[in-house]
Order: sequence, then C-alpha cells, then structure tokens
Amino acid sequence: MRKLVLSWSLALAVVALVPPATGARSIKQPLHPTGVDANAEGMAVVSIHAKRNRGTFRVRGRNLKPGTTYGISVAGVRIGSLTTSTAGAGVARFSRPPRGNAQPLGVDPRGKLVEVSDDQGEDVMETEMPDDGEDQGNVQCCLADDDGAECEETTADECTAEGGTNLGAGTCFPNPCPTSPPTPDIQCCRPDDDGTECEEESAADCSAKGGVDMGAGSCEPDPCAPTSPNVVRCCIAQGDQGDQEGETVSEPPECEQLTPSDCTAERGTAIGAGSCDPNPCVSSPSGAFLN
Repeated sequence: MRKLVLSWSLALAVVALVPPATGARSIKQPLHPTGVDANAEGMAVVSIHAKRNRGTFRVRGRNLKPGTTYGISVAGVRIGSLTTSTAGAGVARFSRPPRGNAQPLGVDPRGKLVEVSDDQGEDVMETEMPDDGEDQGNVQCCLADDDGAECEETTADECTAEGGTNLGAGTCFPNPCPTSPPTPDIQCCRPDDDGTECEEESAADCSAKGGVDMGAGSCEPDPCAPTSPNVVRCCIAQGDQGDQEGETVSEPPECEQLTPSDCTAERGTAIGAGSCDPNPCVSSPSGAFLN
C-alpha cells in the first residue's frame, strides 16, 4: 500500500512539473442593454488560438423579441445573425475554420465593440470585449515555414532576431501572413461613414486596416452587409438651387443608410441594402429615383 501511495505521489509531482500547454483562453463578457429593450440580456464568449489560426465566438441573448433575427456586429461590421426562439432566446455561433453550422469568423473580437441590433437597425445590446492583455504592444511577425509563413505575436526586437517580417501592431487571427502557394485576395469589409466598404485585397492589408476578412471572392455583389439586418440605402431629394442666370437646378438626391421606416419619415425612396459610396441615387425627369 505504501508503495502504491508513493507511486501516485511521484506521478502527481511529475505532472506538476510539466508546464501547461499554451492554447486558447476563453473570454466572457456580458452584453449590456442600450435602453431599446430594457429586459434584454446576453453574453459574448470568444476563444482565439492565434498561432493555429483557430477561433470560436458565441453570442447568446434572452428576453428578446420572439422569432426575430438580430444582427451581430464587431467593430461596426455585421458578421452574422442571431434568431430567437418563441421564448425570446437564441445563440449565434461563429468559427474559424468552419465547424458544423457555425457562421464564419473573420475577425478577432478581442478589444472590439460587439453590438446586437434588432430588425429596425437599433442596437439592443452591446459590449466592449476585453483584450486578454498578454500580448499588448506586440506586433504581427511572419516567420517562414513550409506553408508560407506562420504568424506570431512577438515584440519587434524578437521578430527581427528571428528573421521574421514585421507587419505592425495587430492580432495574428486571422493569419495575415502570405501562404504558399499564394492565396487569392479576400473580401475585406471595413467600416466607414456610409456603413461598410468592401475592398478586394490581401489578408495582410485587410488586417493592417482593421478590416473583417469575409473570405476569398469578389466585391461584386457587395458582401459587406449593413451593421443591422434592416438598413437600406435611402434616396432623399434635395432642394433646388438657382444658377447664375436665375434658373433653378435640382441638386442630386442624397443617399443615407436608414431603416425603411426612417426612410419613409424622411420622404425618401428605399433602394435596398448596400453602400452609399458612390452615390447610387440618380434623379430621373419625373423626380423618381433609379438604382
């Protein structure tokens, strides 16, 4: 019996001396109601393993409107949706690489604003996801390997010492380093004054500009959905201006991103989701708008 106890003690001691495997650490943050729905409650959970280019993100909500689709946005870009049950509860799952029915995850939510918006485009819940704090001040360092380049979050000096390429401050998720063979340009969604803008560029450029990687593909049609599920481009007529000869000249209509109800209140014409840059509103002789 004494030998058995000693054996177990020795085994436990050996385990204690082995350093824990480094990997993803889950970060949980409650979602706070904005006042649109005071009863709304939720939780956001993110787990990122940047070195393996793997990550998961979950957004849970309850006490919401039953049978309703809510938009999930990170840093001002809508990345997916959450649909509630008849009890007003729901969960949105995101994953990279794809897993089951999870929606694609093309952004690291850590340190960014997460918003849940209703079908009228109003933010119902939001939270600022904390950063894990472990790699603050580090850079994206691309180190050559058999697959092209591996990304590590290190100091600039460490990156130089290891012969890596410093891509500047940022996260290694998604991996911004070039692969072998080179991957095609991605659809990069970046927030701007008109909602979101799509650019076909490399993953490195998208990461450097704080964009969301929507995967390989074209920006035509525009894959960058508005930050809420029910926002449209609204063409609003402007007043007339007099020219130098006293004649009146109609100003081109203005494009704004509004909910359909707000567009109607502004006496505008809704022409569907998309970007207002360039201005898609064209004035016709009859005064109507053409897309």
